[in-house]
Amino acid sequence: MGTLKLVVNNTVTNEAEIAGEFVKDNAPALAEDVFLFILGRISYDALKAACQTQLANWWELGISGGTPDNQYESIYWYLLFLVESRREDELLGNRYINQRVKECACYLINKGKLPRFARGIRP
Repeated sequence: MGTLKLVVNNTVTNEAEIAGEFVKDNAPALAEDVFLFILGRISYDALKAACQTQLANWWELGISGGTPDNQYESIYWYLLFLVESRREDELLGNRYINQRVKECACYLINKGKLPRFARGIRP
């Protein structure tokens, strides 16, 4: 007869692992959508819908908001909220915002340096 092993869930560790996997899976997709929008290959509405889908998927996980686990996650949340909070003309026409968006997107696909200005938090 086998032995019964009691497994206790460590919520903090599980949340960190789940959050890390979520960001790892979604950050490159967000960066790609940002570049496709900037290049005129997807619409502003499509970009916003992609962001809203990622946020909805995050909320389904039931993970606590607050401080991200690492810089990569922080940049992801910063970019997501930046895109969500700006109008189409701001993302495309405001050089300051456009540059920030591009720097964050490049970092998320390992094509740029860490944008030190970007500090995002979990929703």
